[in-house]
Amino acid sequence: MTQATSKTESGSLGLKSGMAGREHPRTVGWFGTTSVAMGGINQSLFIMAALFVGQGDIPGQGSAAVLLLIAGVLLAWAAAPGWTELVLMFPNRVGGIAATCAEAFRPYSPVLANLTGVCYWWGWAPACAVGAMLSASALHEWYFPWCPVPILGTCIILLFMAVNLCGVKWVMRLAMPIAVASAGLAFVSATVPIFSGHVDWHQAFTFKLTVPFPGWFGGVTSVMAGLYLIGFLAPAFEQAASHVGETIDPNRNVPRAMLASAALAGLYFIVLPLIWLGTLGPEALAQDLALVLGPTFAPLVGGAAKATAIWFMVLNMFHGVIAPLAGASRTLSQLAEDGLLPEAFARRSRTDVPWVATVVTAGVAIACLFAGVPLWLIAAANFTYLISIALASIAVWLLRRDRPDLPRPYRAPRGTIILGLGAGGVWTLTTLFGFQQFGLPTVLAGIAFAYSGAMLYAWRKASDRRKLGLPVIGRSLHLKLTGAMLLVLVLDAGGYLIAIHHVPVHETALLAILADIFVAVALLTISVGLVLPGMIAHAAVEVSKAADQLVRGTLADFTRAMQALAAGDLDAAKAQFDLVPVAVHSRDEVGDMAMSFNKLQEEIGRAALGLEGARAGLSAARDHLELRVRERTAELESAHKKLLETSRMAGMAEVATNVLHNVGNVLNSVNIASACVANGVRKSKGATLTRVVRLLREHETDLGGFFTTDHRAQQMPGFLDQLSDRLAAERAAALNELGHLQKNIDHIKEIVAMQQSYAKVSGITETVQIVDLVEDTLRMNAECFADLDVQVVRDFAKVPPVTVERHKVLQILVNLVRNARHACDATDRPDKTLTLQVFNGAGTIKVAVSDNGIGIAAENLARIFNHGFTTKKDGHGYGLHSGALAARELGGALRAESPGLGRGATFTLELPTSA
Repeated sequence: MTQATSKTESGSLGLKSGMAGREHPRTVGWFGTTSVAMGGINQSLFIMAALFVGQGDIPGQGSAAVLLLIAGVLLAWAAAPGWTELVLMFPNRVGGIAATCAEAFRPYSPVLANLTGVCYWWGWAPACAVGAMLSASALHEWYFPWCPVPILGTCIILLFMAVNLCGVKWVMRLAMPIAVASAGLAFVSATVPIFSGHVDWHQAFTFKLTVPFPGWFGGVTSVMAGLYLIGFLAPAFEQAASHVGETIDPNRNVPRAMLASAALAGLYFIVLPLIWLGTLGPEALAQDLALVLGPTFAPLVGGAAKATAIWFMVLNMFHGVIAPLAGASRTLSQLAEDGLLPEAFARRSRTDVPWVATVVTAGVAIACLFAGVPLWLIAAANFTYLISIALASIAVWLLRRDRPDLPRPYRAPRGTIILGLGAGGVWTLTTLFGFQQFGLPTVLAGIAFAYSGAMLYAWRKASDRRKLGLPVIGRSLHLKLTGAMLLVLVLDAGGYLIAIHHVPVHETALLAILADIFVAVALLTISVGLVLPGMIAHAAVEVSKAADQLVRGTLADFTRAMQALAAGDLDAAKAQFDLVPVAVHSRDEVGDMAMSFNKLQEEIGRAALGLEGARAGLSAARDHLELRVRERTAELESAHKKLLETSRMAGMAEVATNVLHNVGNVLNSVNIASACVANGVRKSKGATLTRVVRLLREHETDLGGFFTTDHRAQQMPGFLDQLSDRLAAERAAALNELGHLQKNIDHIKEIVAMQQSYAKVSGITETVQIVDLVEDTLRMNAECFADLDVQVVRDFAKVPPVTVERHKVLQILVNLVRNARHACDATDRPDKTLTLQVFNGAGTIKVAVSDNGIGIAAENLARIFNHGFTTKKDGHGYGLHSGALAARELGGALRAESPGLGRGATFTLELPTSA
């Protein structure tokens, strides 16, 4: 038949895992996830010092940094509900919101998905180095002064890398006690100054903004630079979503982890900065927190306050090392499984750990550690991180717009999707107006980090092409456009360098404007050089693939089908049509081209359906005629066979009745003769004895005086008595055998009579009670069961009457009961039992006949209903094929079960409750 089907695909886009994703062992709970997520929450401890004092030529924001921290956590709160909705839509994926964005960007461009994931990873890798450096600095200062900080930090990274390689379950086991200790110390540091009265609340709410140059533009620049760096506060939420595919019951535990992270973020980003500002003052917060936080613990621990402050910093920074190795490495692994990064990143150990991605993450962190982790490097990493979280909010919005039909286990509250978009917009503005404050090296490094993902994607595509036997480098519109935009970026950087060298150093505002222009061009370069070429190239490739499939497949099949139909070959007139709409969402000429091509496919589909309708009509008419001929022929053959079978059964029954009648007459004569002989012997025994004694005495001389004594005469009656008893015993045995033979003949007569009755009522249905038929069957076999000492157990439920051919049901039941009787007779166990059950099934009534006899061998159980198969030597096999056939004719079924030889068997008859 011609098939005209519609199949909607979004295109592979190089993404291989799809919505289902790879299955991972689910061993993580919400508490463990929250513990690891603290690696993002306590980034505030590092960012706070950077915001207060700055670094080198980069000024800080002063005490106004507290307000910026509060603003940062509010932005993260706004985006968190949408992120929760996003990750729970694809519960088998790992790597967090950045890796899940690949599903949202699937209809647009694989490069966009690659950009999101790689930028996310670059945002976390230097953060791992920051955590190791700060914790190593504290340990070096107080415990290991002989060990250089880079070496000590490297040891910390390698230690946590080893734990990560053991599996995510071990990461959670390590992170949870550290999280309890660090969060507990944070709570103590926030509450002790309040209860001890050391908080200057006026100072806590007095904020002063430090500006790089005077004027309103200087204030805007300072605020934007602070908010830009505070974008690193978003890990407080998104890190809790990095292990969805490994979480037990993610629909329940992931929202819990997000809420717990939100509460901890409020403690670290709002409560602690205000308490510390009011207790220590802005000057202290610009220093090393490990050295100045002692007074917040002193009222509780006294002289141990400094040591407590040091371990508070060390434990919190440990989280900053654990989280990137556990979460960001899984982002690389997920992108590699999606076909967006080299395959090596997808390699996993036996404990389901992405070991290549984990080792690479640790290696980059160690490199950053030995570079000193300057603030400009952190700012460059934050540039890529802000790209990833802003695109995540866009991905949530795109899925709501393009795929509203997708299941959403968690649905973000009304309005929060727009709030997430707003947060992404703020992060973009802070990048545009705040990124420049960190200098040209920061901007160039950030752009290089962003473009590195495109390089890795090109590597993966080249590798895939080589496996397919294609040239490694193909002609690509994307490659041409991206190359051109990279050239624009180089010219822009050159113009920027020329411009700033001709501007006096004291013209800081002008230098800031030039830097802003360069950053704006850099952002446009990323969009125009990566995103837009990727979208255009993707749309063109999708249209090209669909057109090639249409020409080579559907149109060719359509031509062949038309030729076959014209030749009258209906079976060959087939046209396979698969409608594969081109999923292009660009609102331009490329999108219009895709829409026009989809309409063309729809028209071809209608033509294919019309061809199918014509062919189907002709084929249906031919098939209907053939079917009617076959039905009429089958009806005539069935009527003829039924007539012959009825005549044959009637003739055989008549012959069998005559033969059995004659055999019965002979047996009756033998029985009567035997009885007469026995009676005559009994009556004449006395007279015969007297006469024999008299005759013997008369011939006493001839017998040599044998009976001359009374003693021998007295022995003769005993001898005759023994003879009489022997004759009586032999007669009883003969009568017993004759009785068995008579019973068998009566049984055969009964069956013959039943067959004659069946022949007369075949095809006639009546409404009966199944329990009554079972009782009739037991009455017919009651004498046999009594002779064999078989106990009959009845277990009858209340069942409705059924309309069936009564004689067929009775025939099946008789065969099953007698078959069970033979099974019991073949075993020597003393407790022979036959159990009959009647009960209701699903739209059926069931009759189960069970025995504890010889049972059925396993190799015979599958063949026991086959025609001609018998296992009488094993105790079963009497009429089972005909019984199964009769059950099917009644619309039911006959089934057999047996645990094995010597363990009995159960036969179950199922009959429909309606005729």
